[in-house]
Amino acid sequence: MRIVCQKCAAAYAIDDKLITAKGVRAQCPRCRNLQLVRRDPSAVPAAGAPAPASQPAAPVTLTPVSGAAPADDLFGDFGAPPPAAPAPGAAPAPKPARGEGRSGSDLFGDFGAMPSPAPASAPPVDPFASVGMPASGGGGAAGAEDPLLDFLGPPPSAPQGLESQPSHPAKPAAAKPATSGCRVCQKPLTDSFDQALGICDDCRQPGSARAPAATSRPAAPAGNSDFLPPMADLGGGSASVAQASEPAPGAEPRSGARVPISTDIIPDMGPEPRSGLRASSPQLGAEPRSGSRSAPVLVTDGRSRGGKGGLVAGLVGLVVVGGGVGGYFLYQQQQEASRRQAGPPPVAAIPDAVKAVLPRWKLKYLEILGTSAERLAQGQQQLARDERFAYAEAEESFQQALVLDPTSDAAIAGYVQALALGRGARMDDATFQEARALLSAAESRSGRTAPLLLAHANLLLARSGQPEQARPLAEELLARAELADAQKAEAHLVLGRTWLSSSRELARSHFDSAQKLSPDIKRLHYYRALAHASGGEYSAALDTLRKRLETSPKDWESLALTARIYQEVGEPAEARKLYEARVKAEPGELRALLPLAMLRYQAEGNAAGAVRDLRALMKNRARYDEPEVAEVLVHLAAAERTAGSQDAAVKSAEEALQLVKGLPEAHLQLFLVALGRRDAEKARTHLPGFRGQLEDGALEKVLEGRLLLLEKKPLEALEGFQEAVKLDARRLDAQLLAGVAAASAKRRDDAFRALHQALQSDPLRLEPRPATSAYWLRPRETVEGVEGAILALSEGPEDPSPLLYEGLLRFHQHQFDAAERHLRSVLEVDANNAGALAYRSLIALQRGALADARRLGERSAAAGRQMPVSHLAHGLALADARQVEPAKRALRDALALAPTLLSAQARLAQLESAQGKDVARDTLVKVVGLDPAYLPAKRMLYLLER
Repeated sequence: MRIVCQKCAAAYAIDDKLITAKGVRAQCPRCRNLQLVRRDPSAVPAAGAPAPASQPAAPVTLTPVSGAAPADDLFGDFGAPPPAAPAPGAAPAPKPARGEGRSGSDLFGDFGAMPSPAPASAPPVDPFASVGMPASGGGGAAGAEDPLLDFLGPPPSAPQGLESQPSHPAKPAAAKPATSGCRVCQKPLTDSFDQALGICDDCRQPGSARAPAATSRPAAPAGNSDFLPPMADLGGGSASVAQASEPAPGAEPRSGARVPISTDIIPDMGPEPRSGLRASSPQLGAEPRSGSRSAPVLVTDGRSRGGKGGLVAGLVGLVVVGGGVGGYFLYQQQQEASRRQAGPPPVAAIPDAVKAVLPRWKLKYLEILGTSAERLAQGQQQLARDERFAYAEAEESFQQALVLDPTSDAAIAGYVQALALGRGARMDDATFQEARALLSAAESRSGRTAPLLLAHANLLLARSGQPEQARPLAEELLARAELADAQKAEAHLVLGRTWLSSSRELARSHFDSAQKLSPDIKRLHYYRALAHASGGEYSAALDTLRKRLETSPKDWESLALTARIYQEVGEPAEARKLYEARVKAEPGELRALLPLAMLRYQAEGNAAGAVRDLRALMKNRARYDEPEVAEVLVHLAAAERTAGSQDAAVKSAEEALQLVKGLPEAHLQLFLVALGRRDAEKARTHLPGFRGQLEDGALEKVLEGRLLLLEKKPLEALEGFQEAVKLDARRLDAQLLAGVAAASAKRRDDAFRALHQALQSDPLRLEPRPATSAYWLRPRETVEGVEGAILALSEGPEDPSPLLYEGLLRFHQHQFDAAERHLRSVLEVDANNAGALAYRSLIALQRGALADARRLGERSAAAGRQMPVSHLAHGLALADARQVEPAKRALRDALALAPTLLSAQARLAQLESAQGKDVARDTLVKVVGLDPAYLPAKRMLYLLER
């Protein structure tokens, strides 16, 4: 039998008689490799062969198949040389079968017949003779079979007896007889290629229904004997043998002793050094081997390499491999074309509104710890605290969440909600518009979700002052059945706020619904107290806030509202008691100490005492954060300016701006100082710092107009004052300043028209003023420093109008002596001037001269029967003289001419309260509804309840 050395791949022949039943150890004479050789179980012992010994003999030395190669012949391993050429004239030798007759020196003999070169000193050898059929006439120990491959057994579908069929020489012209049938359809196979594969061409087609199922393991390269397994594995049977799905292409049955085509896949054990010229190389399409897993190798007949059979196999392999590679690249091209056509995967676009805020917020928060979800959760917790400082913290947390995740619409909703609840009306126009743009962008991405609608409604209520816009949003939320109770409560709270100024009953109804759905809403008590206060029920409002403070003494929002109500009804001492109690409970608490200082200079008129208190706070500035220190400095600047220390006020305000850049309260104080010093350039630099943040658009127009007057731009100033009157008709200061601006532009008629309107307005209300404010202006500060322009319109000593209107301006500046002087001059020219008589009566009333006030009032009412202010002055003088009924008649006459004259309504209600509180209360509630800033009416209501 033939064997191949596993180490050097040299082929040798060994006598079957030397192989015992258990095998024999054979030593390769070339590389001295020892390997175990077992008997071919399918071989039939020759007749007369002796029984094998029970014990294996000594190692057998192998001899080359050819037996003629010298020891130093490097190509001697490849077997005997081909037979000699026939003599001249001799009959031509029959055409050799496939794989036979190759020249041993032709290394490319696999690719077809080529002319052999002349023999050299060494006879030519067939390098594959030892692994294929012996050449014609060649010697060696080859039998009728190839024992090296017989151990693989027959193919699964090969018919019995195929192994023992005699060898027949190949006939070039005759077709092969059908020696076997297709293993799928059992059709006789006549083509040698079909016989080698064991399957007909029809069943091999991929689209055929009879095509065999593909194996799950990759096919191994065919026809490479270098990948044979070690002999110990072959004999011992320990190696795992897997069935291949198809035989190797190109294998054909051999003539002579037929060796079945093996379809077994043998695990590869790795390459070893070879002594022959042909080193083992992975064939095209072979699977690379790894250290722990051997690539499966299909073992086929070694003669499949030779002659035309090898060429056919090679071509078929190239076609298959080439087709596979081509198909793979075609598939890749199709996939790439599909990807190009589909374009890049869609990425969520960041709206322009979000892009606009991200750069600024990224600079604000250079280092953000945690994730967007963590910042979002922290903001929600801060928002749930319902405190002013917590709202500011939540605003920053939501900003950070949006910086980390620009697609987070929840962060946008939380930010706008914190902005609306925390800043409220103090929000500037730019921030308000920016918040609306963010909400619009979020709604375009996520739709009209409940958090976005709630944030939008609160934003509208905080800044626009138009509850009609916020109301539909809350109603839309309540119409959703799937809305959670907490969100329903928030929607009811929004609806209640929209009805605060117009329907107290509806507001209370919605607040009750909100409390039933979510009793833990802290803001609910605050807004319920506001509902009571808007209806003039100050005692009920204070009771509601008192209960809240009993359960939660540190609810600073409720404490601040309680103190504000006390100040509005004329009880600043009660407000002081509240804060002093908190200071005793928490010494050093800034939220109690700072309001106490504000009370001193804003409500009690003690600016010097406020300066002392605020400077004492600055001694402990290390205990407070920079924004808190800046807030103290702003109030210190306002108190110092009120006390007359302008330089100290500038120093404090500038220090506040160093701590918090862009602080609008500080810019306002610096603007007012520059305006008082008539420094227009300095004032202009601070105007943008507070524009849009004063909670009062009409006041901003008034201040800007004052600057334009200082800059010698009277016509532009006139437009600003007129716009202020349109925004708020209660601003008598804007009417007076419009007359001053027209007079400065030498427009006499326009000036007198505006001043006459001011003359007919309520003389007891120059401007609406809050009880306390972070944007502090001294009383009557808007009309200071504009005197003299009206007198410039005088056409001579007999012209009373400039004197009258100059006296009116001085009256509202509380310069009563100058006003009295100008009004006397008017009466010298026109003794029955009703306007001059009315305001002289009011000046006498301010000085306590009741007799003069009553006498001048009576003359004014007689001279100006169609002038409301004349009847008002007469009625007020009679009321102070305790002439109730004549006073009522005079006040009713004034209201008949001017129904919106609030001071006449309030005084009349006070006079009627002695006969019926209900009627008086209804009148005062009406007054408060028309002007919530009319503090005398609130004082009267509070006294009525007591």
